Amino acid sequence: MSVAPLQNVFATKSPNIQRTIKHNTPSPVQHTPIFAEFHQLNGINSFNQILWEDYLTDPENDQSLSRMFAEQIKNNLPQIEASSNMSEEEKQKYRDMANIREPDENDINIYKKLLEAQKYDLGEGVKKDQSKANDLILEAVDLGSFDAMELIGIRVMHQIGYTQLQEQGIDLLSLFADNPSNADSIGAYWAYVAYSYAYGVGRPENQEKALQYWKKANHLYSMQIDPTGFIAYMMGKMIEDKNMNNQPIEDAMQYYKMSANKDNIAAQQAVLKLLNSNKKFEDLTYEPELFMAEHKAAKKEKDAFYTLSELYAQKEWKIYDPKKSIAYLNQAIALGHDRALLDLARYYEQGYLVKADPAKAAELYKKSLQQGNPTAGILLVNLYENGSKAFKADAKQAKIWRAKATALYKELGYGDVLPKADEIRLFNRMY
Repeated sequence: MSVAPLQNVFATKSPNIQRTIKHNTPSPVQHTPIFAEFHQLNGINSFNQILWEDYLTDPENDQSLSRMFAEQIKNNLPQIEASSNMSEEEKQKYRDMANIREPDENDINIYKKLLEAQKYDLGEGVKKDQSKANDLILEAVDLGSFDAMELIGIRVMHQIGYTQLQEQGIDLLSLFADNPSNADSIGAYWAYVAYSYAYGVGRPENQEKALQYWKKANHLYSMQIDPTGFIAYMMGKMIEDKNMNNQPIEDAMQYYKMSANKDNIAAQQAVLKLLNSNKKFEDLTYEPELFMAEHKAAKKEKDAFYTLSELYAQKEWKIYDPKKSIAYLNQAIALGHDRALLDLARYYEQGYLVKADPAKAAELYKKSLQQGNPTAGILLVNLYENGSKAFKADAKQAKIWRAKATALYKELGYGDVLPKADEIRLFNRMY
C-alpha cells in the first residue's frame, strides 16, 4: 500500500474528524444497528481495552504474529531458495515476507503517540479524554502509521449516534478495502465497509456493494484480526438481517459461536436466540453443533451426517443414541464421506455402538482401503496378524493385505514402511 496517496486523502479529512469528536453530539434519532446492540450488552470500555491490546505494539519488543511469521519464513528461506518446485515469482513473495524491517525513530515516535492516546482513552493516570486520545491517534497517522489509521477508523465507527463521524470512519476504512494491493489481505476493514453499505451507515444503502465486501470479509475472516469478537458478531448479524449471499442460518450460528467468548454477552444471546433456548449460555454443550449439523443435513451434506453421528455417540450427553449415531454414519458413508467407513469398521472391531463383529470389521477395512484410506490397511493388517478374542489370526491374509496397504502408503508419499496400528490410535472417542 503506497503511503503518499493515503496520507493526502487523510489530510483532507482529519480536521473534520477531530471537530466532530469534540463538538458534535449524538443524534437522539439516529443509531447504528448491530453496534448499538453489541455495546448495550458488552460496553464500550472493555471493547476499547481489547482494541488497544491488539493495535498497540512496542516496536522494540514486537511479539506480534506477523513478526513471528516473518521470522519463521526468514529461517526457512534457504530451503525455499533451493526449491526446484517454486517459480521465481513465488520465491520473491517469500523474500518480501521475510524482510523484517527494524524499527526506526519514527516507529518509536508513533508508538509513543499511541501509548499516550491509550492513557487518555482509558483514563490511566490522567483524566479520561477521548477527544485528546483521538487527536494523538491522528498525529500517529500523520507520521505514516497505517495501524493508527485503521484504529481511528474502527474507533469512530463505534461512536454510536455520530452519523457524520461514522461516514468519515468508513472513508478511512475504504482506503484500505479499495486499494488493489490489499485484495487478498486479512483486515477488519472488509466487514466494516460491507456493513456500511448493508445498513446505509456512512454510505448510501447498496446491497450489491455490501455483498461484494461481505464475500471478501467472509473469505478472509480470521480470529487474528477479531480479538473483541465484534467482527464475527457483525458477520452473523448481516447473514440474519440481510440474507447475505443467501447464506444459510447455520453460518450465522457459526459466526456467533466464534464470537461468543466469556465477555461477549451479545453473541451469547444471539446463539440462544437462534436455538430458541432458555438455558444459560454456559450450560450449552452440543446444542449449537446439533443446530448447525441438522440444518446442513437437510441439504444432504455428507459432513453434516458425520457430525451428527459423532454427536449422538457421546455417552455423557442426554442425546446419546447408538442407533441414531450408526444410522447417520451410514448416511455419511452413502454420500462418500472419506472417514465414515473407517469409523464403522473400527466400531465393529471394538464393539462400540454396535455388537462386536471382527469379521465384518475386516470386510469394511478392505473396502475402505480399496477406496484409498491407508489407515484402514494398517488396522486390517493388525487384525490379521494379531487376531482377537473372536477373530483368528491369519498370516497368509496378513501378508497379502500388508503388501496392498504398503503399496498404497508408498503411492501416497507416506514412506516405505507401514506403521504399526498402535502408532495411529487417532480415534480416542472409541476407547
